[in-house]
Amino acid sequence: MSDKDKKLLISQTYGSPRWTGEIADCSLPVTFDTYSNCSFGCVYCFSQYQRAIGGAKYDYLNKKVKCINVEKVKKLFTGETKGQFWEYLKDRRPIQYGGLSDQFDEFERKYGQTYEMLKFLREFQDGGYPICFSTKSAWVFKDPKYQELFKGAYNWNVKFSIITLDEKNAKRIECGVPSPKERLEAMKIATDLGMTTTLRLRPFIVGVSSKDYLELIREAHKAGATAVTTEFFCLEMRSIKTAKEHYDIISKCAGFDIVEFYRKYSSGTGYLRLNRKVKEKYLKEMKKLCKELGLRFYVSDAHFKELSDNGCCCALPPEWEYSRGNFSYALQVAKRKGEVRWSDIESDMYFLDTFKWHEACGFNCNSSEARAKYTGMTMKDYLRYLWNNPKMGQSPYKLFEKALEPNGVDEDGNIVYKYNDSVTFEKCTHSCSSCGSCDWLDKIKYEEKE
Repeated sequence: MSDKDKKLLISQTYGSPRWTGEIADCSLPVTFDTYSNCSFGCVYCFSQYQRAIGGAKYDYLNKKVKCINVEKVKKLFTGETKGQFWEYLKDRRPIQYGGLSDQFDEFERKYGQTYEMLKFLREFQDGGYPICFSTKSAWVFKDPKYQELFKGAYNWNVKFSIITLDEKNAKRIECGVPSPKERLEAMKIATDLGMTTTLRLRPFIVGVSSKDYLELIREAHKAGATAVTTEFFCLEMRSIKTAKEHYDIISKCAGFDIVEFYRKYSSGTGYLRLNRKVKEKYLKEMKKLCKELGLRFYVSDAHFKELSDNGCCCALPPEWEYSRGNFSYALQVAKRKGEVRWSDIESDMYFLDTFKWHEACGFNCNSSEARAKYTGMTMKDYLRYLWNNPKMGQSPYKLFEKALEPNGVDEDGNIVYKYNDSVTFEKCTHSCSSCGSCDWLDKIKYEEKE
């Protein structure tokens, strides 16, 4: 990139990192992007509903891009700038790199700012800064310059997003993205370089992914993946007019009308999630196969998240210092102990108690009414409010569709939740010996905090 191009790019600085909108149940609450746009054109992309609205929508749709100021962001990690993220970053907690954009797409090939950021993070303190990447890229893992950067990066985990092995359907749905075969080859290269790799089977699209998902898992295992993480496609009815062309493409690939399918097998309105019954058969087969292959298995979907092998649905190994201060970890505690208390997760929320909810960087406050209601709360206060109000959509009770049920209150007046195995086929308890999940959790010192 020429100095002129770089100067222009940096002059339109993109703000990152940010706090994820899924902070209530996310083990990687700090998410990071290099660019404000993505060169790939995946028709299922949820970012289009966040970025292709308002006055900025034409910039997004026309692929105009802004970039982080690398030198400015470095100061967040060194502590020269002690903002909202400092308590999290100073303790070297893993960040999610690639939340709304792919950091290794064609914009990166042109501008190279991810490389500049990663050079710094690779050399940061002893062993580099821990990162969980999410990508559909392949070229970057074949580039000698990047290979040198990746070599021996044991605390860099790469989730390769692949939704099907069908080359034709992948081309239609994931426009501009390397073929599934190329991504599997990239996974093998990344594994050989010393990075840990994961198959990110997201979004799982019934009619598309369901045709070859077990074969895809086997191929990822051959390429060196140590884990699989999945989440079912959700259909955004509130943007149906904008997304109609995209949904038509998915429908042609699936062989049926995807919109009507979601209307029939989802509850509620607006953002449609398929019901548990539709998902169950696929998840049973995935979990069974992963156990046979020795792969860890994770579900990012709020339904059946209890199937995950530890509290990080992004599939990080349990020895990583991902956040335990969230409802997903609470779900794992309840699965293991029968119940969970606020005190089981509160201690790992220390980094959420230093800033106000309404001032959270990049966090969607939704409405002026919500902003007025929660103004004055820290982010930790806000999560406690959700915990103690089961009727809220992001409460543990609603979020996991009754897998956690209120069961009285503790001495501080906080709700105690019990594990409700009547809604799930994951029946194990702390004392069982037949389930890999409990055996796995019992071995992990990080999970033992009682």
